[in-house]
Amino acid sequence: MKRKIIYLLVSSQVSPRTKFHGLLKITKDGEIEALTDEAEGVKFGTTDAVAVAKNGVLYFTDASWKYNLHSSTLDFFEGRPYGRLMSYDSSTRKTKVIALNLYFANGVEISPGQDFVIFCETPM
Repeated sequence: MKRKIIYLLVSSQVSPRTKFHGLLKITKDGEIEALTDEAEGVKFGTTDAVAVAKNGVLYFTDASWKYNLHSSTLDFFEGRPYGRLMSYDSSTRKTKVIALNLYFANGVEISPGQDFVIFCETPM
C-alpha cells in the first residue's frame, strides 16, 4: 500500500526559502501545508519524531522547546527537562501537550492496538 500523505517535523531551516519549524503535511502531489508550530503558546524547538494513529491523531516529540537543532548540545550540557510529548488532531486542528518536563524526548510510537503511546527520553 502506498502512502498518500507524509507528515514531516522540521527542526531547522531546510532551505533558504523554508523558515517554518514544526509539523508539515506533504501530499503525494507535493503540496506542503504547515499544520502547527507551537503548543500552549510555546514554539517548538527540536521536534524529532512523529507517529500517526488510525484515527488521524498525530503524536510527536519536541526534544527541547528551549533549544533548536543547531543548539541542541546546550540542552545536554544544561541537563534540564525541556522536552514534550504532544498530539495534533487533524480533525480539530488543535495541538495538545500530553507530557512535559521530559529529558530530550526523541521518539514516539503507537501500540498495535492503538490503546497507548510510548515515547523515549535520552538520559542526562
